[in-house]
Amino acid sequence: MNRITESAVRWLRRTVLACQLAGRFLVELLVANGQQARLVLSTPLEVQPRWIQLETQLQSLTSRTVLGALISLTPGTLTCDLKHNVLLIHALSAASDADAVDRIRQRFESLLLRIEEIR
Repeated sequence: MNRITESAVRWLRRTVLACQLAGRFLVELLVANGQQARLVLSTPLEVQPRWIQLETQLQSLTSRTVLGALISLTPGTLTCDLKHNVLLIHALSAASDADAVDRIRQRFESLLLRIEEIR
């Protein structure tokens, strides 16, 4: 395969994964909106705020920044700090730190890692 074709294939793979990430984010956005609406409308409020530290495996600053933005754009969560590979996240309602970290890793970080692997 020549160099131009290899570059086009890499671009296409990244584009497909980015579209999957966007779709996954939209689903997560809808689910989180429903959860937050239920939380706010419930009586009494069942808020369980937490500060969560997520040590990410992402290598590039761009990927870590995108992960932080996806988290912040999801209702009920906010990325407050990014130092090296650790994100400090505030969650309005999370059952446990481990559950929140697992959800973020499965939903967003896994696809970002796959995008990073394509060179």
